[in-house]
Amino acid sequence: MPKLDVYIEDTCWACAESRRIVADIAHQVPRVDIELRNLNDTRRPGAVFATPTYVLDDRVIYMGNPTREELIQKLTNSR
Repeated sequence: MPKLDVYIEDTCWACAESRRIVADIAHQVPRVDIELRNLNDTRRPGAVFATPTYVLDDRVIYMGNPTREELIQKLTNSR
């Protein structure tokens, strides 16, 4: 199963939209394990140096928020 980690921080102004994007698309890609990871609560991986960062199977796919359509297409094609 593909795994999408979305790295956010409490002080990130764009991360509120990241939360909404994940909530909006999660039901459309049920075969993808999606997890929000708040860097205020977890260790920062070496590849993540800004928030929001979208990491699919340990590979950065977006820095900043993609459109919902872009993200759904990327996740659908990753299966």
